[in-house]
Amino acid sequence: MESFPSSFKLLLGCGFLFLASCHSKSEDTHSAKKNADPTPASFQHSMQSFKNNLVEIFPLVLNSEKFSQSGNEEKIKTSLSNLTEASKQLANHSMMIRSDPSLRFLSNGFTDDLKRAQESFTASKKEYARYLLINATSYCIECHTRTNQGPEFNSPEIESTLKNMKAIERGEFLLATRQFQPALAQFEMVISKPKDFLLMDLDKAVRYSLSITIKFLKDPELSLKVIQKILDSSQTPFYLKQSAQSWNKAIKEWKSEKKAKAPKNTAEKMKRAKILVQKGRDLQQGLGDRGGDVYFMRALSDLHAILAQKLDANNLGEALYMVGVSYESVRDLSIFNLHENYYESCIRQTAHSAWAKKCYQKLEESLYMGYTGSSGTRIPLDVQQKLDDLKKLALD
Repeated sequence: MESFPSSFKLLLGCGFLFLASCHSKSEDTHSAKKNADPTPASFQHSMQSFKNNLVEIFPLVLNSEKFSQSGNEEKIKTSLSNLTEASKQLANHSMMIRSDPSLRFLSNGFTDDLKRAQESFTASKKEYARYLLINATSYCIECHTRTNQGPEFNSPEIESTLKNMKAIERGEFLLATRQFQPALAQFEMVISKPKDFLLMDLDKAVRYSLSITIKFLKDPELSLKVIQKILDSSQTPFYLKQSAQSWNKAIKEWKSEKKAKAPKNTAEKMKRAKILVQKGRDLQQGLGDRGGDVYFMRALSDLHAILAQKLDANNLGEALYMVGVSYESVRDLSIFNLHENYYESCIRQTAHSAWAKKCYQKLEESLYMGYTGSSGTRIPLDVQQKLDDLKKLALD
């Protein structure tokens, strides 16, 4: 049977760091040193338990045969049970309650995947359990690339996992553990030699590179260098060069903007975010078109910073709506249904407002499209009931 060692290494690396980095402070280094660590002992204990159980199960998951051997079954069950419980405690901890709802979405999604992995393994669906564990890494990457705030991570455990991985896997690992510059170097290796890699890996390398240079580093010059590698290579697929031309234009525009003064307050940041989202939508010809990605990524960087502040109902509703629109537009760069979580949060937090109505319209449209196929639209009863409840909050 085919194993997934490198991918689970990524899970190990990001797993025990996932929630810790997501709740990191935005204070600068000097002010952070002046204050005592506010992390409660209960949170630290859960984090340590989370890490210990990942380390316990890690050697077994590296080997497909060992993972499926009956002699290891009880050990894996125990580790998965403890891991799921520790993750649940972290996800429900008071430290996770923030203005920006993405922390709750991501931590709860991470916990749900671990729970399903535990249930699947108990039901003897061991390879599916491994798949679910691998899938959980997307939450790590999404959390760690929301903004340019928060620490990077490194440790002997992380270093030891990198030796036998492919460039794209090393890049994903480093990205998930907030080692952005080394991750970018790995992705650029893929971009420079596109024919040496799968098309899917090339596409991911390009998009991850732009996430780093735009959302984290906020560096138009470095972004242009990534784009130039795509445009200069004779091996770059035509569709990617087409997108790169739009990205190139948007980044040059951004570069010229950098000479102007940066927005000073929430109102100015909201104004810029609104302009960026609209420009992204103007360029996007259908959900499959990637021309507006640069604008959406820039907007998301601003909007997550805005959501970390205390907002009035109108600004909160508009910010959540714009984040939802942006994530829906770049869904192949993030967790597929993350935008729906933002639309729902908008409805619940600004019930009966104009923004709640707009968010409901987008949510309903997304859900109907998601459940429409060759046999028509078939929405599960529980999803329809939830949609009906949200409709009352939004429209009544």
